[in-house]
Order: sequence, then C-alpha cells, then structure tokens
Amino acid sequence: QKNCSDRQVLSKTMVKNMVLHAGWQLIVLFALIFGVGNVCSNGQKNCKMARFSNVEFMGAKPLEIASGRPSGFDLASTAASGACPPVFDPNDKKTFTKSYGKVTPLRPEGYCHHAKGSASDTTQHYTLIFNVFVLMQCFNEINSRKIHNEFNVFGGIHKNLLFIVIVVGTVMGQVALIEAPGINTAFGCQSLTKEQWYLSLALGMSVLPLNILFRFVPSGLFPGAA
Repeated sequence: QKNCSDRQVLSKTMVKNMVLHAGWQLIVLFALIFGVGNVCSNGQKNCKMARFSNVEFMGAKPLEIASGRPSGFDLASTAASGACPPVFDPNDKKTFTKSYGKVTPLRPEGYCHHAKGSASDTTQHYTLIFNVFVLMQCFNEINSRKIHNEFNVFGGIHKNLLFIVIVVGTVMGQVALIEAPGINTAFGCQSLTKEQWYLSLALGMSVLPLNILFRFVPSGLFPGAA
C-alpha cells in the first residue's frame, strides 16, 4: 500500500477540466486581443478594424472600440480596412463637412491616436479583455467546487457562506476597478458600456454550460491519478 505522499494530487478528471477550461479561455482571450479593436499605423493616418469589431450584441456593437495594441501585433489576415474616417483632404468633400462656410474635418488631426488608442493608452479594449478574464475565473470558482465530474456544481452552495462572500466580493471589486472614478484610472482601466458588461458576463458565464459538455470528454485521455 502506497503512502499518501506517493499518490498523485490531481486526478484525471481534474487535469481534464483544467486543460479544457484553460483552452477555452485562451481561445476567447486570443479572439478579443487580435480580433477586436481598431489599429492605426503609418503615422496614425491609416486605420484597420479587426474581424469581430462589427459583431452586434443586444442591438449594439460593443466590440467596435479603441484598440490597445500596436498594429505590428496584428495578424494581416484578421484586419480589414475602413475603421477610421478618411483623412482630411480639402479637395475631397467626403472627408469634411461644411456649414456656413466653415469646414470641419470628419477626422481631426490626432484622431487615431487619441480616439482610437495606442500601445500606451488605457482603452476599453484592454479593459474588456481584463474584465472577461476575471469573470471567467469567478464562474470557474463555482465549477471548481465539484472535482469528481458531478453534474450540479451549485449543489450545497447555499451552505458555504464564505465561498459566496469571496465570489460576490471578487465581482464587486472588479466592478469598482472598472467603474469607480479614480480607482479605474489607478488600475489603467476605462469604464465599459452596459452592452460591454453584458458581453463580459456572457463570456464569463460560458464556462458553466461548457463544464457540462466537458463531462462527456473521457478523463482517460489525460494524465493523473485514476
């Protein structure tokens, strides 16, 4: 008989859940980093909109936001032109509006840098990524309550007040980091729209139904204790 110290700490089921959930989070975060946001280049004169920026959610486009990444970090296949208004050209009426003889460019100088973000700016783009990541961890805390492939991860949750306090406290702290003036500035975040919050919650909660699907993946495919 083996001593307790000789036994593997992680079971095959635990390793399976860790690997599959980590894989899903990587997919979501990779899509949000490289598939969302506008990127400006060539002296802030040319902008590109990433693939998923036009996705509609609850009647809005929460992903049509400023990017926090340099254009060099983008994959050429994930971008499409046309994100920014055209560069001002006094000979092109499509680049400005004219009222009472006053010409107003559709895109003022510095538009891409200040309105569309840069590598050093705090943007809704990076804030959204941060928010989704944290919320996925919060809901995965609920999944982690059951480590033997149980179906109902909420079973008995009402009996663990400390767990509820930790999860609720984490979510409230996350809201403060993003929405509380001064605190969000200190942590390099920007306030999100309600649609962006709904999207963040939807992506965060996605780990709950996925956890049910992951139950049907054979645990024997993964290393760990039997």
